[in-house]
Amino acid sequence: MRPGGNARAGVCALALALLATAACDSSSEPSADGSPEPSQSSSVAPTDATSSPSPPLAQRGPFTFASAGDHGANEITELSLTALDASEADFYIALGDLDYDETESDEAWCGYVKERLPSKGREFPFELVVGNHENGDEDPGDDDGEIADFAACLPDRMSSRIGPGSSYGVEYAFDYPTEVPLARFIMISPGLTVGDEEYTYEPGTSHRDWLADEIDQAREAGIRWVIVAAHQPCLNTGIRHGCDSGAAVMNLLVEKRVDLMLAGHNHLYERSVQLGLDEESCPEVVPDSFDEGCVVDDGSDGGYDAGRGSVMVTAGSFGRLEDAEDVDDDEADYFVTSDPATTGFVQVTVSSQSLLGELVATTGDLEDSFEIIAR
Repeated sequence: MRPGGNARAGVCALALALLATAACDSSSEPSADGSPEPSQSSSVAPTDATSSPSPPLAQRGPFTFASAGDHGANEITELSLTALDASEADFYIALGDLDYDETESDEAWCGYVKERLPSKGREFPFELVVGNHENGDEDPGDDDGEIADFAACLPDRMSSRIGPGSSYGVEYAFDYPTEVPLARFIMISPGLTVGDEEYTYEPGTSHRDWLADEIDQAREAGIRWVIVAAHQPCLNTGIRHGCDSGAAVMNLLVEKRVDLMLAGHNHLYERSVQLGLDEESCPEVVPDSFDEGCVVDDGSDGGYDAGRGSVMVTAGSFGRLEDAEDVDDDEADYFVTSDPATTGFVQVTVSSQSLLGELVATTGDLEDSFEIIAR
């Protein structure tokens, strides 16, 4: 105890005793008819036991989610669903291309998924993002269902906010955990037309404005991480697709330094360097080329510093395998690792300190993990 501590303690005790005596005297003063006078109202406002301030960011508990695209209903799908059921994931984000007409109906595919997640339960949040195989266009090669039908039997369980003129499964966002969020998840549909609505995210469109606002508001609210998910990416080493999302949305997300961008569409797994824009070294990321000035961290050690730029992960092999990758692709140098022969999904543990991701492989030999670290 510091010097003088006993003396001060004695004075405090005496003062408290005197205050207690005065309080008792004033509350028990009899009235003219002998009944006690009502005590004076306290100057201290009552506290609300049901409300409390949000805990500091460092005290918010971690959670885990999983995500992949291009599912189907086959032997590979079965392996991935079994691994998902055994995982620690609190929810799953399906990055489009759902049943590939490998079940009798869209509703049947929902039942197929639920039956293979017995440990997670039928209410497990299996959140949907539309792909080019269920967006309702008239391309006979891609007509494998309707996102509205899938959304009816695998509904939103995150109380999501819906984009302008859109719907769950197409363009929406949610924060997690709900009351004290660590991350904002934003689902978009770049490069797709769903119904009569075209999702380009070009400057001046309502969808771009909504997306930018969701990102900015998350930052203003102190939400630590922003994660954007879509079916179609821009940069990739796949042999089937180019920048199908359009470059405008990719550059917006990189400009906003979205922490993690998730996509499917290409039937492979690949993780990118960390990309960042700079007026001099990289005013924009241009598809079908490589610009070293756009790389802020090459990701070779699996670690990235948060806030410097954006990391992209394509996990498009939940139930599909690609024939090969384009090793001569000009964009290949934007990727740390890429493999068309490994199936599975990406699993990410979210805490206030980091995004810790790993590939959960169900076939193939690739092993990959990464961490985006808050500094």
